[in-house]
Amino acid sequence: MAQSKDPIVPLIKSGYARILVELFREHNQDVHQAIQESGLPPDLFDLDQEFIPQQPVKKLIYLLGNQLGITQFGELLKTAIRQKAIPKLISQFADCATVRDALERSKEVYQYDSVGVNVGLETAHGRTWYWCVRSYDDSQAFTWSEIYAVAYTIELIRTLTKTDWMPKQIKIQSDDVSLFRSVIGTSPQYFVSNGRIEWLIEDSILNMPLTISKSDSDTKPPLVTWHSNFTDRVFTALLPYIKQKGVTLEYAAELLKLTPRTLQRRLKEERTSFRTIRDNLIFTAAVDMMEQQQTLTHIATQLGFSDIAHFSRAFKRISGLTPKLYKKMVVNNQS
Repeated sequence: MAQSKDPIVPLIKSGYARILVELFREHNQDVHQAIQESGLPPDLFDLDQEFIPQQPVKKLIYLLGNQLGITQFGELLKTAIRQKAIPKLISQFADCATVRDALERSKEVYQYDSVGVNVGLETAHGRTWYWCVRSYDDSQAFTWSEIYAVAYTIELIRTLTKTDWMPKQIKIQSDDVSLFRSVIGTSPQYFVSNGRIEWLIEDSILNMPLTISKSDSDTKPPLVTWHSNFTDRVFTALLPYIKQKGVTLEYAAELLKLTPRTLQRRLKEERTSFRTIRDNLIFTAAVDMMEQQQTLTHIATQLGFSDIAHFSRAFKRISGLTPKLYKKMVVNNQS
C-alpha cells in the first residue's frame, strides 16, 4: 500500500476521551490528574465535538490500565465501548443490508470521528480479514491503544450481529500478547508483529442481515467533510489547547507526535508557518470568548499573555484592529 508523504496528524473526537475519563471518575480516581498526566485539554468536559490529538488519548488508556488493573479495566473498557462509544455512530450503518456492507462502509463512517483511520475488508485464499492500519511505536501506550482498537471492532460486530462473536484469529502489531489475552480473551489465536491489525471474520457473520434498533444508537450526526489538508488538521488538533497555555512549537510537535523540524517543514510545504497557525488560533479563540461576553483581561490571561497590553498588540497585528475596537465594531454588531 503506497504511503503518502503527508505525515497524518491522528485526531479523534473529544467525546471518546471523556468516556474513558468517566471510567476513572466512577471508580473514585483523580480525573484531573489523569487529564493532566495524559496531556488532554484541561477543559475536556466543556468540549463538544472538537477533535483532539490521539496521542494524549493513548496515554490516558495506558494510565487507566495501570491504575485500575488489567482485569478490571478490560471489563470496564469493553462495557464503555459497547454502551457509550458504539451507539454514537451505529446509526450510520442503518441502511446497510449485511455486516459485510457495514464493515465496507466503516472507513467512510470513521472519518467523521477520527482522522488518520484506515480500515477495510480483504479476502485471500477464501478467508476474509477486516484490517486497520495504524502508525506503530514500541511503547506500552501503543499496546493499550491497540487493545482498545481490537476490543472496539469486536464489540461493533457483536452489536451488528447481536451475538457474542469472537474472532478465531487476530493479527496485532505489538510483539507481546499477554495483555491481549488478559483483556480480549484466550480463545483467539494471536499473530504478533504484524504490519496492521486484522480480525478473521467468517462468511456466516459477514452475510448476516443487519437490523439496527433505536436502542442501538444515538441521533445520527451530520456528515461533513473534515480536514482537507495537513494545515487544517494541525489547526484543529491545537485549538482545544490554545485557551489553556501558550502553545509553543515544541509543545505542538509533542502533541502531534512529530519533530519540530518536520512540523515546520510540512507547514512550509503548504505555504504557511507555525506562527501563522498560532496567530489564527489566538484570533479564533479570542473572538469565541468575546462572543461569550468574557472580559478582555480574562481573554488575555486565558491565552497566555502577561497583560492586556501585550494581548492587544498581538491581536491588532493579527486582525488589524485592537480587541476593544474589534469587539465593538464586529462582535457587538452581530447580536
